[in-house]
Amino acid sequence: MSQIPTINWVGAGLATLVSFWSLGRYDGVAHRHLHTGLDGTRARLAGMFSIAFSQTAGFGIFTGTFARWRLLPGLSPMHAAQMTAVTGLTFMGALAAICGLALVAWSPFPYAIPAGLALLAGCALACGATFFFPTLKLGKHKFRWPSLTAMAALGLWAIVDVTAAGTALWLLLPPDSGITLTTLLPAYFLALGLAIISSSPGGTGPLELAMVSLLASFDSTSILAGLFAFRLVYYLAPAVVSAVVLFWPTLLGPKTRQYQPLDVIGSRKDSPHTIAYARPRSETAVIRQNGGHLRSFGFNQLAMLDTPQTSIAFFDPVIGHAHETFAPLQQYARSRNALVCFYKCSPRVAVSARKAGWRTLRIAQDALVNPMTFTESGSSKRQLRRKLRNAEKSGIEVRDAANALPMTQLARVDRIWHEAHGVAHGTTMGRFEPGYVEGQQVFLAWQNSTIIGFATFHVAEKEWCLDLIRMGPDAPDGTGHALVRAAIAAAAEENVPCLSLAAAPDHRFADRVERGLRRFKACFDPTWQAQYIAAPNWGQLTLCLAELVRLVHRPLPVHPALPWAPSDLRKTPQGNWETGIHNEDEQNAFVFVRRA
Repeated sequence: MSQIPTINWVGAGLATLVSFWSLGRYDGVAHRHLHTGLDGTRARLAGMFSIAFSQTAGFGIFTGTFARWRLLPGLSPMHAAQMTAVTGLTFMGALAAICGLALVAWSPFPYAIPAGLALLAGCALACGATFFFPTLKLGKHKFRWPSLTAMAALGLWAIVDVTAAGTALWLLLPPDSGITLTTLLPAYFLALGLAIISSSPGGTGPLELAMVSLLASFDSTSILAGLFAFRLVYYLAPAVVSAVVLFWPTLLGPKTRQYQPLDVIGSRKDSPHTIAYARPRSETAVIRQNGGHLRSFGFNQLAMLDTPQTSIAFFDPVIGHAHETFAPLQQYARSRNALVCFYKCSPRVAVSARKAGWRTLRIAQDALVNPMTFTESGSSKRQLRRKLRNAEKSGIEVRDAANALPMTQLARVDRIWHEAHGVAHGTTMGRFEPGYVEGQQVFLAWQNSTIIGFATFHVAEKEWCLDLIRMGPDAPDGTGHALVRAAIAAAAEENVPCLSLAAAPDHRFADRVERGLRRFKACFDPTWQAQYIAAPNWGQLTLCLAELVRLVHRPLPVHPALPWAPSDLRKTPQGNWETGIHNEDEQNAFVFVRRA
């Protein structure tokens, strides 16, 4: 040990600081995952000292829990235990992936490469499983896995931690040991994994045995001397400092709750049932059913859905301007370890997103008609006229349900539809549920005094939007067209300037996959308006699309909606907020025409 230069001791001390700094960042990710509201400087310092204390004292689940509870007054004993468990388990998972890479790259023994590949495959499968099954239910308890974003951050900080620690050990080896950094690091990663599994205080014994065994071709005396010096710098010194801090927690600062950046920007959560009637997109009301909420950032309000992986802003802002929400929306998503995107936003919002440096992709086209000028004449509506004649010959009569909804009969039609078509898609589109339907404009198709189909529409001050359309397999040809035609006529009587037939996919394979849907909407000769998804980068955009596809095909259980009617809601005062009509959004807008 006397041969180790002073500069190496200093370098090892700096590497130790880097290692514990990364562990503090690691705790910050865990705080965001558990929604403790304590992610900040004090929380990260508490994480550093807690790990410094527990790794030397041993019995990490108990000592780490005690240290975090002691150093963070706002943390309950249960949350402290959860923090310790999350950091411990996820670190072991990250270290398993690191060891897999070390085995493949270094191959210290026979069959090391297959073992490393098996570890990497297991970690990849675990990440995939957490994406498709984000929660684990054990009896009455439900556990949420960290998001892919959290896993990526935890993996990064774990790599920084173990690399810095291994570098400290290498600097403390005697100069004539002959061990290079590239040789030492893989051996240290593997030895550290074995030491953690042993649960002995500081890994004492297993770490030394593993290092000497893996580096058997080098002088064991040099290795043991380096490990002893390493324990002084990386274990003993931090443990002494952490013990002092545990005796006097005030050294970390005042015992106050962390002031969150989101408080500064005025973030507020509101119930989806308070959504404004005078909103630019009537379809925003889908959040009444899918578990979404209204999120305000200052004077701007978005319709949001928080999923295990993402924070999704639906359509355009309900109130305010999109360009003022990009930065706070990213901050909000970061507080959840989530990705962020705008879904099915208008060209106007897509232009603002591109100016802010976000990436945009055209994913759909909205079919819009103007009820006040709509007519069935013209060659472009020849197919519509034929469908309406078929419905009329079959004795179909369409009526506005008004305030008397025959829910029993509607439920029967919905059940027949499900028997013919299977499980309904959800999340971004509605599903039948009485409280949800009561807040919509409903049109019924009658035949011989029996309801054989119905259609529901989201309603707002200046726009209606088709949501549910349900018919049995025996419904006469043209029934759906008659339902939509009646809605267009009713909207014209209400002086509604825009009716949306909802969006049709606009990707490279849409013509082959969704041909029937587009053909149905095309009968009304609508104006097609592009719809976009926008995210801060292509990686987030891709993962957000994957999450949306998963949620559409495997939707969450229906959230019962409260009885709701547009007349019950406050109208936004004209002149105070942006309330542009949906079909005017393309004015002065230009975006890149790249399609999904």
